[in-house]
Amino acid sequence: MAVAEKRARGSRGKKNKSVKEQDQGQRDNAKPAKTFQGNGHYSEGGGGESSRPARPDRRAQIDNAAIFGFIDPEVQQYFKGVEKTLDEMNFEAVEEIQLFLENVYTEVQGKELVLATDHSCSLVLEKLLRASNDFQLRVFFDKFNGNFLKLFTHRFASHVCQTLITLCADVVEREVKSNEIKTKEEHDVPQEDGVLLSAENLILNMCNQTREEFTALISDPFASHIIRVILHVLAGRSVADDGTGKGNVRSKKSAKYNDANNSKLNANSARPTRLVPPSFKEMLRTITSTMTNGLSDSIVRSLAVHQVANPVLQLLLEVLAKDDEATKDGLVDKLLMDITKEEEPGYKNNDRDAYVETLLRDQVGSHLLEKILQVASPTLFQKFYTSYFRGRLAKLSFHPVANYVIQQFFVHAKTPIQLEMMVTEVLPEFENFLKFGRPGVLRAVVEACKNVGACYKDVIKGLCNAFHTQTPVERKEFIHVVLNMETYESFLERRESQESTKPKFHPQGAVTLQLILQYPEEHSKIVIDSYFAQKDELMYSWTLDPVGSHVIEAFLTSPTVNLKVKRKILRSFLGKYHQMALDRFGGHTVDKCWAVSDIEMKEKIAQELLEHEHALSQSYYGKFILRNCKIDQFKRKKEEWVEREKGIERKKDMFKEILGDAVLATAHGKQTTASDGTDRHADLPAPNPKMADLGFGGGIAGVKTVTEKKKKKKSKKDSEDPDKLLIVDEGEENKVREKYKSDEIDKLFKKRSHGKGASSKKRSIDEDGEMSSASESEADDESEREEEPKKKKKKVAKDLESVLDAIDATKKKKKKAKKAKAEEKSEDKKKSSKKDKDSKKRKFMS
Repeated sequence: MAVAEKRARGSRGKKNKSVKEQDQGQRDNAKPAKTFQGNGHYSEGGGGESSRPARPDRRAQIDNAAIFGFIDPEVQQYFKGVEKTLDEMNFEAVEEIQLFLENVYTEVQGKELVLATDHSCSLVLEKLLRASNDFQLRVFFDKFNGNFLKLFTHRFASHVCQTLITLCADVVEREVKSNEIKTKEEHDVPQEDGVLLSAENLILNMCNQTREEFTALISDPFASHIIRVILHVLAGRSVADDGTGKGNVRSKKSAKYNDANNSKLNANSARPTRLVPPSFKEMLRTITSTMTNGLSDSIVRSLAVHQVANPVLQLLLEVLAKDDEATKDGLVDKLLMDITKEEEPGYKNNDRDAYVETLLRDQVGSHLLEKILQVASPTLFQKFYTSYFRGRLAKLSFHPVANYVIQQFFVHAKTPIQLEMMVTEVLPEFENFLKFGRPGVLRAVVEACKNVGACYKDVIKGLCNAFHTQTPVERKEFIHVVLNMETYESFLERRESQESTKPKFHPQGAVTLQLILQYPEEHSKIVIDSYFAQKDELMYSWTLDPVGSHVIEAFLTSPTVNLKVKRKILRSFLGKYHQMALDRFGGHTVDKCWAVSDIEMKEKIAQELLEHEHALSQSYYGKFILRNCKIDQFKRKKEEWVEREKGIERKKDMFKEILGDAVLATAHGKQTTASDGTDRHADLPAPNPKMADLGFGGGIAGVKTVTEKKKKKKSKKDSEDPDKLLIVDEGEENKVREKYKSDEIDKLFKKRSHGKGASSKKRSIDEDGEMSSASESEADDESEREEEPKKKKKKVAKDLESVLDAIDATKKKKKKAKKAKAEEKSEDKKKSSKKDKDSKKRKFMS
């Protein structure tokens, strides 16, 4: 209904010129002449009534809006002064603010409902509520008791209710933390006879009064926002509506007004979750079950394409996915005609197929389909792929609406085999995605590889082909072409024609580069090499760009980028940190540089900032850098500053020693991948024995700690996975591949262990010149193994050899360190013994 009305309104004034002239001529001919009556008014000629349709009575609209009466002009004038005071907030002490608020609430008492339904006063009420304390919020909330349904559906009062519920959610969290409720004696605020309920009970009472009408309020243009806020609050989730205009609940118009007028009154940063009492969880289950049971199948499907109700259904699915999986599946079945239930092979539901195709291409319904894919179980996700997307991913990716559904489908891929089939299908179309303006699909594929841990090599190769960067010379500009989302030829043409013009980076390209930098080091190397092929001045200019600065920060914060690369980047910015600190975006880059710097680099950065302290102290952004880097302490008490920073470094080193070399491997980007691009858990080095002292029983598990029985159990579980059962051929191949890998790992370790035993025995022979009978027999066994036929030996994967080489290297380092310590001790003993002998000789001579 709403979509049709919008289209009807939008088509106004779009007639052809000839049709307009014809209509105008008909109106002129049909319009009777006007005569002057002498009293300042015109009347239509012909003595008949006017053919013009009657305009809606403005007075009637105002009367309908003022359901609780009208505000006196004096009160409206008073509230204008209150708004001005709240905007300025020129109070010297907190007591003055509280005194002002108490005076305002005294004036408001008894007029809460009238003020909430007035256009101008409702805006002032929202500002007043944001500046109020917990007790004042509870008192005001209590005044709405019994009138919530009328207020929820009111054009102006609904915004007041939304703000009030959001603020009371924070009060509930404080009550849960402290388990104390401020009583009436603490504040001298007049209150009617009776007990003032806690914020928890006030919200529960409101839900009990309105929950039976929630199914009707879903499609109400004013109440639907409040339904979403209530679901957020009861689920313990942040509403993300803190007055900054960046919320996920308010309309665009309301968010824009809050951004301009209410951002000063709410400086608290939004948190993803908040503490809620157990009663909220019970109420949430009651409301969700009431909403799902109260909606019939046909009504739910009509609401799926409703502009107002669609966001409520999305939030309902998201909440149910975390709280009640069965109820979530029930709602999905209502939407998509029992899609979660098991069906016979080859069964087709034509009605469901047609409805899914409608949702795919509908501007409103596609959002709900995206949410269903996000919360879908692996089995349902695979059913979507086999029934609706297999063989059609490339075609749907070019659709102006369906491509967003395909992006979410890639991002939430479940298994490596599934992703490999999907990537293989769209890989030939990478260049066309770039050509026809679908960079979001490219970004989604790159993100899917990062999430699942597969197909790294194929995607990087596909990107190189799409951007025409196959040769080493062309790949030096890989970071440029991806960031601008253009081919190599168009990049060169633009650079030659607009050398002095600063290019505008593509946001999707920046996100793509950030995702590639989280790939294993061997796959992200193409971006790193391209970065260092650029001039330092150009990379410095990126730090001052709102889009390019995120790419520079990704180099510094990525867990897979080598520490040597990060240090090289830090050194390239020396002498420019003070200029970066003065910039809005460069300041964030300085913070990231500081976080990854060692003590020597921090001293250099701090010294540079100290030399420009005056300029930085005068800058709004420079002040934060001086504070974060503790430049004042560095200036006055440098030794204490150094000790403090060294203490932070010691804590980091201590955690590295406790957790073993696995943390170092992650920090340095030492992650091995299989030949097919999948991540392996076998890349962890040998376990650290110190983990056993902490009670972890042998430390972090490396490759050797995985027994053969566990591998067999794991392979059985994988074979029983419903996703792999649906893809029979691919599942069998994967099973054989995993079994082959496990056998190779075991044989490789046996071979290495025997090799090490033989080499150690040979060293003992060289040192002592003797060989025991046991060593002779083992040497014979070794020669027999070497003479075995080559047909039985299988080719070992290179990635496994690199894993074992890394493990051997760590062990050799530890052995060298022990030997060095032992040699130092022996030298110290020799020196001490020589000193003793010399002293004895001197005594004897004397």
